[in-house]
Amino acid sequence: MDGAMSLQNADNVILPAEISFQYTSTHVAGPGLNRHPNEIMYEGCDCGMASCNPQCPCILRYGANYDNAGHFLKGPSIADSQPVFECNASCKCGPECVNRVVQNGPQFPLEVFATRRKGYGLRSSVPVPKDRFVCEYAGEVLTLEEVKKRTREMKLHDLNYIMVVRESLANGNVITTPIDLTHIGNVGRFINHSCQPNLYLITVRVDNDIPRVAMFAGRNIDAGEELAYSYWGDHTPQQAAASDDKGRRSKCFCESKTCQGLLPCSEDLYEPGT
Repeated sequence: MDGAMSLQNADNVILPAEISFQYTSTHVAGPGLNRHPNEIMYEGCDCGMASCNPQCPCILRYGANYDNAGHFLKGPSIADSQPVFECNASCKCGPECVNRVVQNGPQFPLEVFATRRKGYGLRSSVPVPKDRFVCEYAGEVLTLEEVKKRTREMKLHDLNYIMVVRESLANGNVITTPIDLTHIGNVGRFINHSCQPNLYLITVRVDNDIPRVAMFAGRNIDAGEELAYSYWGDHTPQQAAASDDKGRRSKCFCESKTCQGLLPCSEDLYEPGT
């Protein structure tokens, strides 16, 4: 099977009808999280026009994020060095503002399809230009206690949709945000790993300091080409491959020339001895 069937959802993404999970286009609060991922914390600009100009305080603060066609201007290398803030719900500009991209959702028609060896995957039915936004990785935002509880309950070869976002600050501290798409999530849950990915991830802030994980095209992507990002995160494949995975890592089927053979695994989410 290499087809897809329509199932209505907030992002108008084509999903196979047999897939069962609660769809959300943005983050939701998981058990124990004492705040709402969509609460409005930030002040907004007073531009009062359809789209902000380069003198907008939101753009001046950290520099322009996008051009008028929606291309991300800063590239993957800024992931740990420069924050990305979009205009927010308090801003007076319109929804078509040049500084509102991730919050407006997928701009390309996406569909879930059955792959040959990796279960389901995600693709676009039209070409995606380099540096254009594809989709978020959105689901339940968890506490570290809750994510460790869930990993304890996992069986050895259960599918794992937990992403742990780690952001390094200038003072040496690290912000850790676990996101789980197992039961509640968006189409990002179907994007597979590749050791030679065509997507890169950028954390974006909109209304508050909870990061939204945005996926952008790392190169021009053909229509029908499977979308993939690297699960290695902040580790190089060589560093991650050297870790003791206690048999938790699954075989990688990305079939790229640089394939490392096994998928990565965040051992710090598991209790000692498990």
